[in-house]
Amino acid sequence: MRYSWNVVNEIHWNAYSTHKNPEYFPDPERFDPSRHEGDGPLPYSFVPFGGGPRMCPGMEYARLEILTFVHNLVTKFRWEKVFPDEKIIIDPIPLPARGLPIRLHPHKIQNS
Repeated sequence: MRYSWNVVNEIHWNAYSTHKNPEYFPDPERFDPSRHEGDGPLPYSFVPFGGGPRMCPGMEYARLEILTFVHNLVTKFRWEKVFPDEKIIIDPIPLPARGLPIRLHPHKIQNS
């Protein structure tokens, strides 16, 4: 008699749950860019670009691009939420119920 098993054991890791783990990030729901200052988070606790020897080679370029973009967006525009009291729905990750549309208003240029 022959026995055969088709058993597949898979473990799926969710980076989102790691990024929201209070053990690594106190008060994980609060927006706190300062948690990335200095040495930053512990290794493998924040992994938007993967980790180890196969980490994304474009990580530093992407960081520079994002910093430049955000700097210009924050310094040159005033933001206004289209739906000021928009709710957040968690299914399975937190998402704004209406997509969080915003209006950007350019800051007025002052002539000196």
